[in-house]
Amino acid sequence: MLYINILFFPYSRLNQIILTMEITAKIKTLGLAIALGTFMFACSQETQNETNAEVDEAQTEMNEANTEAKQEWNETAVWVDENSTRAETATKEEWDEMDAEYKRREAELDAKSETWDENAKQEWQQVKDRWNKTENKVQERLKKVDDVDVDVDVKTNKD
Repeated sequence: MLYINILFFPYSRLNQIILTMEITAKIKTLGLAIALGTFMFACSQETQNETNAEVDEAQTEMNEANTEAKQEWNETAVWVDENSTRAETATKEEWDEMDAEYKRREAELDAKSETWDENAKQEWQQVKDRWNKTENKVQERLKKVDDVDVDVDVKTNKD
């Protein structure tokens, strides 16, 4: 209807004011839409970048933790292999020290093993089984040593 008025009364002051108001309203609406779209785009990019950074950081922390756990597990596995051989000839006191050290290492790794994957847990169980076999052998050997009853006859030379 406004356009019709403008066509029939092109020089009317009222028509010019109405036309100016319509153009201004359309410019404001367009400006608001552009501003809103720009802000939405900027926010979504920022959020996406922050999320990606957080995911990258979490993955890095997990990789570092897994690497550290694997290193500790490997050190303990090597320790078990070395001390299993040594335990075959160890005295009771040496065995007690080795067993205490193993139990300390085992407790630390068992606490950390909750976050490991199934493969790592199985490998850790194999290390524990190897130590249990060694422990059984040593205890059997030490039990036999304790069961030996040694009689010593002391001869005295009386001159």
